[in-house]
Amino acid sequence: MKIVHVVIPGPFTEDASYQENFLVKENKKAGHDVTVITSCYKWEKGYIIKVPEEDKIIYDGVRLIRLEYDKILNEFVSSKIRSCHKLIKYLYEIEPDVIFQHGIQSFTLFDLVEYKKKNPRVKLYVDSHSDLNNSAKNFLSRYLLHKMIYKPVIRRTFIYFDKIFYVSYEAKDFLVKMYGLPEYKLEFYPLGGIVLTTEEKKRYRAEKRAELGMSDEDILLCHSGKIDRLKRTYELVQHFQRVKNENLRLIIIGTFLDGLEKKIMPLIESDTRIKYLGWKSSDDLIKYIAASDLYVQPGSQSVTMQVALCAGTPVLFSNAKSHQAYMKGNAFMFNEFKEMEDIFRLVSENPGILRDMSKRAFDIAKELLDYKKLAERITI
Repeated sequence: MKIVHVVIPGPFTEDASYQENFLVKENKKAGHDVTVITSCYKWEKGYIIKVPEEDKIIYDGVRLIRLEYDKILNEFVSSKIRSCHKLIKYLYEIEPDVIFQHGIQSFTLFDLVEYKKKNPRVKLYVDSHSDLNNSAKNFLSRYLLHKMIYKPVIRRTFIYFDKIFYVSYEAKDFLVKMYGLPEYKLEFYPLGGIVLTTEEKKRYRAEKRAELGMSDEDILLCHSGKIDRLKRTYELVQHFQRVKNENLRLIIIGTFLDGLEKKIMPLIESDTRIKYLGWKSSDDLIKYIAASDLYVQPGSQSVTMQVALCAGTPVLFSNAKSHQAYMKGNAFMFNEFKEMEDIFRLVSENPGILRDMSKRAFDIAKELLDYKKLAERITI
């Protein structure tokens, strides 16, 4: 089967651990002919950079094609319209059986529908990661960009898609309320991960704890990501420091944004129980998370929370609608930041709780988040 993943609405980073990376790899492992057609943007150490157009082979046989956006006024406007007239040429050349576009806010929907009309046998999917936490946050964005530009495009094309996937319940609400899409077209398709075996978890735990100089008895918390104000890293460190338990440790992995390094690093350096490890590759990050007893995500939502569950690591996060699908005895949820202190005290005094939660994290990962199963869903 020929599968094309269209990632033109956003950046594609070859060594990342995002949804598109995992799905592409799993489709390839299953024996399919896989192509990624994407924009000329990628993430590099927490920042989006632009790279030249290219056509090359990655992931042991996956074809990667990078294409420039059509120029509309300037680069900023072009990056919002996300039109690419070169896309349709490659679709006719490849003749895919399945097309999955990652991101619904793009004028490339017209090209996908044009191809679908002439090739009705093709399975056509698109997903959406947008919700009110990460999109339409001001008047111009909500009414000009989403209501006046994206909505007409989506409304004219949605009927031709076999399914429109949403990655969270809040993303579903956004599709229904912002664009007026009918629920019968929508389907839950969560961000997931590669589920580790118990042997892999044990090996990574021993490896990384030895590297960090930590014992098996230490209660290790992990926090990661692009560290901006919405990540709430400062609040996490503050409340961690108020729990005076020498066996409680915290590692922070990622890149500081918004000038937060000057604010947070003095706190980190004042507490020997906290280590800032900087940016790590996706493979290394998974190992650190697997070595941890609790993954802490007090701020903005991130796919790394699902990666943690796939590593058998319980999670702590804020009380948000989208998090409730993952609450099955494997997670702590809080309403106010100060509640984190009670949770830290609880797990440091009763570490057996985390061992039980780890088993449940593996259970929900296998049931809901395994990318092997998610990848199979678009090939049926």
